[in-house]
Amino acid sequence: MGGFLKNRLNKSRIAALALLLGMVLIFSLGLFGPLLAISESYRERIEDSEFKLQKLRNIAAEKDFWLKRLEEIKMQGKAEGRLIARDTAALASADLQSLIKEAVNRAGGELISTQVIPEHKEEQFNRVAVKVRMTGSTQALRDILHSFESGHPILFVDNLNIRPIRNVQPMLPGRKAGKVTDKLSVDFDVIGYIRGN
Repeated sequence: MGGFLKNRLNKSRIAALALLLGMVLIFSLGLFGPLLAISESYRERIEDSEFKLQKLRNIAAEKDFWLKRLEEIKMQGKAEGRLIARDTAALASADLQSLIKEAVNRAGGELISTQVIPEHKEEQFNRVAVKVRMTGSTQALRDILHSFESGHPILFVDNLNIRPIRNVQPMLPGRKAGKVTDKLSVDFDVIGYIRGN
């Protein structure tokens, strides 16, 4: 019977020890589980930050390339401002005629006619031109030519032909001799460019 009790006591001790170990294990998991979860969360954040840092390093390494590309785009934009911003010669010619009409009216000239000259390919650009016939004073002609030369898009004048209009007022009794008016008949071509296809 002593062996039975001893055996039973050993089993009770083992059960108590197992229960104690189970409680310690549950307590440890309850205590360390959240710590492990927090640790995992921090590890993921560190990996994410390292990934982002590597991406930023890669971008920084390409800085010179992108600065050079930015300068190229700026230069191209400046060049684009010098061209007529249209895709077809027909639209560019219509814009050119509008610019001519505005310049002549603003200068006080009189636009007699405009005629579109067929487009012509020059390197990577298409040349668009309009033949103009107008009348106006010397000052009006100067202002018109200056607006073409200094404005955007850049326009060129070719085949300039200037003829004075003689308009002598008759001499009336008791008045001085009639005077010649400052009026010109002017023909010229206005040329602009669009980007070629």
